[in-house]
Amino acid sequence: MAEPAGEMTDPAATPSPPAGLLVVGESTFTKRFEAIRPTGSPSWLLMWTTRGHGAVQHGDTALTTGAGQLVLIEPGVRHSYGVAPGAAEWSLQWAHFRAPRGNWLGTSRRLTPAASGAAEAIDAAFDRLRRYARLTGDHIPPSPVRLPAFATRPDQQALALCALEEIVRLADLAGAPAAPPGPDPRIARVQRLIAETPEAPHTLNSLAAIAGLSPSRFSHLYAKTTGHSPMQEVRARRLHRAARLLTGTGMSVAAVAVTVGYVDQFHFSRAFRREFGLPPSSYRDNGEVPGWD
Repeated sequence: MAEPAGEMTDPAATPSPPAGLLVVGESTFTKRFEAIRPTGSPSWLLMWTTRGHGAVQHGDTALTTGAGQLVLIEPGVRHSYGVAPGAAEWSLQWAHFRAPRGNWLGTSRRLTPAASGAAEAIDAAFDRLRRYARLTGDHIPPSPVRLPAFATRPDQQALALCALEEIVRLADLAGAPAAPPGPDPRIARVQRLIAETPEAPHTLNSLAAIAGLSPSRFSHLYAKTTGHSPMQEVRARRLHRAARLLTGTGMSVAAVAVTVGYVDQFHFSRAFRREFGLPPSSYRDNGEVPGWD
């Protein structure tokens, strides 16, 4: 991200960090155009306004952002930004970063102009993000530090991406519209249990008992509400959690199988391939993390 000092000699070609470099910083801008990138940036750009107002043009979308508002710009899309008309300055925290292995950007709105209700949590996450980007051995320097930080080590980048994911998800939750009326509370209770503990030894009878229904009535109501059976949801949740562990950790396939509730690795591998079209070991190398949390 451009720094405020000095005049831009070529406003049509504001440089961007390389695509693989994670850079975190803070800036205070005073000019109408601080950056103009006609072909976009090779990396994602996240901007969190802390004071003043900024003007952002992202493709054909124009918006004004103020304190407590977040903007997420995807790679390869023309954009410009600077101080909003009538404002004296724009202070922000920002991060350039590569696309993560995961779907948390894919499910997020590309522009999140309002993150009201999550400001304190996002501030805290940005504080951790800056410290992670400066992590050296067992020393985490105090924050804030005004100079940009370049996270080059894999452990730095992994920790920084965790903080970035937290920021984006917090903004998504705060900016999301009110949810429509939910399903039958008995079914919702079972869905929460499955989502939180897919690895548990769930059975149709045990889940029906949680709902306070007979197995036949529970099975009928669950399928009517969700479009699938409760045990189909258990299997899908286990396998999608396994996919995240395979792409996000160094755990062996056998350890992943046990962690998500499979006692037989062959059974796990067969179910995984049926769900994703690849065996677990191949998915680890080539797969994308699916959309279920």
